[in-house]
Amino acid sequence: MASTSAFATDVDADISQFAIGIQEALNDIEDVTKVKVGVQEAVNAANLVSKASAGNLDTILQKSAVEQDAENSIESGYSWDWNWKKHKWEMERDYVTIDDVTQSATNVANSVSLGDDDIPGTANVLDWIKQGAFVDQYATNDIAVADTVLDVSQTAVNASNLITVDLDAPDLDKIEQVAVGDQDALNTIQFKKWIDGNATVDGEVVPSTQDATNVINSVSVKSVNYTLAQFSAVDQKARNVADSVGSNSNIWDFEQTAVNATNLVSIDEIDVGLGISQVAFVSQNASNLIDANGTVEAVVQSATNVANSIGDMN
Repeated sequence: MASTSAFATDVDADISQFAIGIQEALNDIEDVTKVKVGVQEAVNAANLVSKASAGNLDTILQKSAVEQDAENSIESGYSWDWNWKKHKWEMERDYVTIDDVTQSATNVANSVSLGDDDIPGTANVLDWIKQGAFVDQYATNDIAVADTVLDVSQTAVNASNLITVDLDAPDLDKIEQVAVGDQDALNTIQFKKWIDGNATVDGEVVPSTQDATNVINSVSVKSVNYTLAQFSAVDQKARNVADSVGSNSNIWDFEQTAVNATNLVSIDEIDVGLGISQVAFVSQNASNLIDANGTVEAVVQSATNVANSIGDMN
């Protein structure tokens, strides 16, 4: 954990936010045999600014050194049932059945959002936005061990240093972002018989999903006059796992998406005097695993790592 001396500053900011400490959001369902239409949401957030108008804001400063842990877990019971197998009765563990379950684990540190499409706003004197983050974020969703999994959604997100300025800001001279640390996003399903997506929208099957995402240093802005600087020294791991513990397991209509991204810029206009600097010292690991001992059908896996990207705002 960073010392308070790391937060020393001589910046006279209109909004100054400093966060140091530990945040834990934990949801756990244990010793169950069935979960139907269930929702688990674990959210940690530190240093948030969200305004439709920047008004007379000149400078916004955010610094965080917060360990964030968001976890959701569903664990089957440990009861046992007699089952007729191979012409004889055998004892088998009574695994949980999952039907229409959503797990969402989210960590956010340092976020600035200015502007609202439905409300007119201004940012006529906004001059400088600066963010610094010592990152230690862990987001995980876990289901263990399921007999069958139907219509499940697991989403694990870690995000640090986010800036969106959807307003005209003619005096915005500088945006600076610095991030150091680790992000881990993990989704796991252990199952015995099958995973499937059964719900439909307009006649189309909605797949079951696992989404693991890590984002550090993201800027979306119309224009900046002089300086847009991003520095990151981070270890990002995004992983999705569907692991069979049965002898004949199947997966249908299932999607896994793993994304790591650091130093992203979306900008409408690059002025002549603007200098953009992106420096990334990164270790990025995005992976998806399906371990099934039977049929795998209508499955999509996507693993993406991005470091240093500049593109249009829209």
